[in-house]
Amino acid sequence: MSILGLIISISLFLIAIVVVALPILRPRDITEKDDLQMQVQRDRVQVYYDRVLTNIRDLDEDHATGKIDEADYHDEREVWVHRGIRLLRVGDGLDARQSLVTGRDADADTIDEAIEAAISAYRQGAGAALHDPSPREAN
Repeated sequence: MSILGLIISISLFLIAIVVVALPILRPRDITEKDDLQMQVQRDRVQVYYDRVLTNIRDLDEDHATGKIDEADYHDEREVWVHRGIRLLRVGDGLDARQSLVTGRDADADTIDEAIEAAISAYRQGAGAALHDPSPREAN
């Protein structure tokens, strides 16, 4: 191999290394991180919501086949429906929060805290609703 061929080969090799390493070494944009974290949170909420829908569907099927009595069915279904509603609100809140939170404030901990606050608020509201007799139970 000639000296010229060796120089060209080494140059091409170095260019290939730079092209491969550049995306890895380049710092990611903060908005890309925020978008990724928000998408992860949205995906979590969607998974929980899908679970709620599956539980409601299974509960409806059990009621239709007579595996569960009427009172238990209505109580359980009401609990699962309220969970689904709350998850939809959390998902909407994440979308609204994405437009409000910028920069480093939109880390996973902040989003997790928002989800936990929404869930605890739901649990407090659901706990009070379960202890108070509803109009349906009075009939």
